[in-house]
Amino acid sequence: MGRELQFSRLVIAAYRLPFRFINYKSGYRAVQSTGGLVSAMLALSESFRNTEGSLSDNKIVWAGVTDSLPEDFNSGKIENEYFNIKPVFLPHKLNELYYGGFCNDLLWPLFHYFPSYSVFNKEYFSAYEEANHRFCEQMIKNILPGDFIWIHDYQLMMLPDMIRKHHPDATIGFFLHIPFPSFELFRLLPRHWRESLVGGMLGADLIGFHTNDYAQNFIKSVKRTLGYECKQNLIYTPHKVVKADVFPIGIDYDKFHSASLNKNVVGEKRKIKALLSDQKLIFSVDRLDYSKGLLHRLKGFETFLERYPQWRTKTVFNMVVVPSRDNIEKYREMKKEIESTVGRINGRFSTLSWRPIVYQYRSLSFNELVALYDISDVGLITPLRDGMNLVAKEYIASQNENRGVLILSEMAGAAAELTEALVINPADDIEVADSIFLALEMNRKEKNARIERMQKRISSYNVFTWARDFFDQTYDTIEGQRQMRVRILTRDISSLILQEFRLSSRRMLFLDYDGTLVSFARYPEQAVIDKHTLGIIQKLAEDDSTEVVIISGRTKDFLERQFGATRVTLVAEHGYFIREPYGSWLSSDNSETSWKRAVMPILTEYVSRCNGTFIEEKSGCLAWHYRNADVDFAQLRLNELRDDLSEMIRHKADLEILEGHKVLEIKSNKYNKAMVAMNLIEKGNYDFLLAAGDDKADEMLFRRLPMTAHTIRVGFMPSVARYSVPDIPHLVHFLKRLTE
Repeated sequence: MGRELQFSRLVIAAYRLPFRFINYKSGYRAVQSTGGLVSAMLALSESFRNTEGSLSDNKIVWAGVTDSLPEDFNSGKIENEYFNIKPVFLPHKLNELYYGGFCNDLLWPLFHYFPSYSVFNKEYFSAYEEANHRFCEQMIKNILPGDFIWIHDYQLMMLPDMIRKHHPDATIGFFLHIPFPSFELFRLLPRHWRESLVGGMLGADLIGFHTNDYAQNFIKSVKRTLGYECKQNLIYTPHKVVKADVFPIGIDYDKFHSASLNKNVVGEKRKIKALLSDQKLIFSVDRLDYSKGLLHRLKGFETFLERYPQWRTKTVFNMVVVPSRDNIEKYREMKKEIESTVGRINGRFSTLSWRPIVYQYRSLSFNELVALYDISDVGLITPLRDGMNLVAKEYIASQNENRGVLILSEMAGAAAELTEALVINPADDIEVADSIFLALEMNRKEKNARIERMQKRISSYNVFTWARDFFDQTYDTIEGQRQMRVRILTRDISSLILQEFRLSSRRMLFLDYDGTLVSFARYPEQAVIDKHTLGIIQKLAEDDSTEVVIISGRTKDFLERQFGATRVTLVAEHGYFIREPYGSWLSSDNSETSWKRAVMPILTEYVSRCNGTFIEEKSGCLAWHYRNADVDFAQLRLNELRDDLSEMIRHKADLEILEGHKVLEIKSNKYNKAMVAMNLIEKGNYDFLLAAGDDKADEMLFRRLPMTAHTIRVGFMPSVARYSVPDIPHLVHFLKRLTE
């Protein structure tokens, strides 16, 4: 089961409370409703109760909306064996705009790749924000130190950050149970809306998705929406590192696998067999929803009957549609179209003794469901888009008697795990038809091999493994945050540095420019230092005991304009030029620069191949900037450019490629920030050294400085620096303290 859990209580927030409430004389009693999430949490709760320690004594706290309690209900006496229930009350109009509007008329179709169904309404967004605030109010009243807060799904994407603002040290996980769309779809949301959704999710420590595609879509949206640095699955926000990772939700495998042998289920199977005679059974069950591809499925089955007439009268397709949102016109129309299509196909192919499709518009009991799973020769699970689809896993788990074949849409999250299924494109009716034929003709040995491999996989990564994996990864992420916090330049640490600064007799400060003293601008010449920061630099430099070195990749002319009247040493182009206070510029490298004639055409080609990039020519180097280009496309071109340049300079031992913040430079390797800094240090007997920077060129400097030097990385990225600060204002504030 993995390592011991590190929390004493699990607190869940999900839109709907999975209970209906019955009012007895002794108070309200909660009766569990159906649903994948509640089944998973109930199974998890049962496992908690069988463990030793505080988890066995504490019920799971669950906050959510219910429509079976009066709005003036304020009693805490709701009886349930496993859960401590915290209702969130939303006024009817607010809930209609929030859940019916923003969630189901906008996010649901957009995230399931039906943008034409999406309704963009400002009132919807305001209601979504207000509903998330109401959830937050309920949550913060019930959160205790040491709780694990687990927030679920698209209805509560803003909630993690709202809770974080009240409980900065809380342990928060967020799990999205539906697909996260590509950025091309996500960007259809107004900028403020998408910033609020992504920023809200980043309040969590760990964000979970069903598949790697969804996780990568989210990470790309973070980069494109908020501009944060992302390395692999880590997102470097200004305040902490957040991880986005893949956790394909499992089922209670043993529950389904053993249930198929239960006497009640056996009785249901006997009834079905009596109706089927010797016919093969094809089975599907879905909620009424356009994302489930129900009409495409019927078309695929009709094509099967057309292409393989030998199977007519020998198969029955039992199509179960579970009622959902049938008070909405679009869903009522869909239901009518499904029923019309079923009637048309049955009318076309039926005989006096055979009807090809048995259509049921109702919910099934657990026993009925497992019986149909186990006895079906084919499970036809073909959504057009689905976050995971637990029906596919339940079907596989329930296979005991008949050893059926699963036909699964490649658009379902489960397809990434259930690779032994017949994976198809649900919109291709010929492929669906051919797969049904292949499934019916498949020999028992192959069916057994496929089922056994899938059963082994989903039994080993079940709902308990899924939850434990999520908990463990959350705490691993928090441990990484803790190690980073140890390096953060806190007020106490800065006070110790300040004391050492004041007691020293000769000091030297190395300060990078872009990303360290000023924020990056669209074009380099636009990043001008502000008067406040310049005043701090001037005050530091006025002290005869302090040498301030502005060490940058910028040109000497630019640095001269910013600091020409200030008593500082200026290092331009990573060390190509040096100017001591009020002195003249000197070059540290007299190598010829004819190589630029060969490099310039290559850079020019890549500017034309990557929109938004531009070339900056300096005296000793050439720079290809991609800060204004599409992030992912620029990364692709960057890799190609790096390879082309590496090949070109392979025989030129004196050239190197230097990567900075969204820039690639080619320059002589006879100088760099570290070399220049060490030369400056050797000229004096300094007893206090400090360096601050934000990119790879500064990392080289940090490595070369003595161990006693204070090195500071701006931004939460991996670094060899002793300390880090979240952003430029924190560094400027620290420098100001040095002047006091």
